[in-house]
Amino acid sequence: MAEKLVMRPATPADYDSVIAIQRAAYQLKEVPLYGEGLVPLLETPETLAGEVAAGKQIIVGTVDGRVVASLRLQVRPDGEVYFGRLSVDPALMGKGLGQAMVAGLETLFPDAPSFALDCGVKSEENNHIYTKHGYVPTGETFQVTNGPLVRVMRKMRQR
Repeated sequence: MAEKLVMRPATPADYDSVIAIQRAAYQLKEVPLYGEGLVPLLETPETLAGEVAAGKQIIVGTVDGRVVASLRLQVRPDGEVYFGRLSVDPALMGKGLGQAMVAGLETLFPDAPSFALDCGVKSEENNHIYTKHGYVPTGETFQVTNGPLVRVMRKMRQR
């Protein structure tokens, strides 16, 4: 299925799907580790529109035209692509879509010198996926308000 994934910028018409997938994925994977009240569970299409207005980008992954995954990103002044909120439709987890989204970022941003993300320290499965794609912990951690302790991971582009 991952070979059929097409990544593109989200449009406002995608926001309901992005929110539904994000909520389902976080309920399944993150709530058992960190509890209820996580910010990704509280977001709305309006909060997504606000993030885009503030300079963030939302990328969706589609298969046969249907949104099946998403992530948020911001290109920093130094060109680094900082991303998060990677979410895959739980009905399609385990089919390589999350990994294809991570790998696809490098194609979408060929001039980025590096890619970074933050990931909950208890999210071992997610941390493993990122490590497999060349991301390494930077040693930086921070506490998300009403959320988990997260670690920052970075991948420098191989030139």
